Amino acid sequence: MKIHFLLMPLLAFMGLALLSCEKDDDNGPDNEQELITTISLKFTGGGQTLTFTAEDKDGDGGSAPVIQAITLKANTDYTLSVSFLDASKTPTEDLTTEVKTESNDHLVCYEATGAMAAPQIQDTDAGGKPLGLESKFKTGAAGAGTFKITLKHEADKSSASACSTGETDAESTFNVTVQ
Repeated sequence: MKIHFLLMPLLAFMGLALLSCEKDDDNGPDNEQELITTISLKFTGGGQTLTFTAEDKDGDGGSAPVIQAITLKANTDYTLSVSFLDASKTPTEDLTTEVKTESNDHLVCYEATGAMAAPQIQDTDAGGKPLGLESKFKTGAAGAGTFKITLKHEADKSSASACSTGETDAESTFNVTVQ
């Protein structure tokens, strides 16, 4: 009986100590994740500049995204600039600046099939590792395929499979025609 009487205050104190511990709030205002509603691709080459977008104005769920099909010239050198936007705000917020500012934490990954080759990344983060907002590539012979863009957050850029690490901030797959 005496042991139970002594244990009760100790257990109460331990319970209060556990309840008073501060939680790590990854969803708090300091870690707020931006809504990326639009991925914009600007291709420059073959004497023209072409822009294609993938838009999902209501974010995940809800309405299906609207993804423009990409049409490029065969056997042509292109540069590619990628932008990330939040069109749910007025005016539309360009989040590309934030991706550049936090370049060490971001990586733009590309996956191409068919007539389009994966681009060669031209820009780097503050540590000299790939970023991927600016790239170049050459189309092959006429044909069709797909082009997938993924913005990764905290990817392991030292890994050979960096694009399979980290969290996905935005992703879209475009249908491509090279003619």
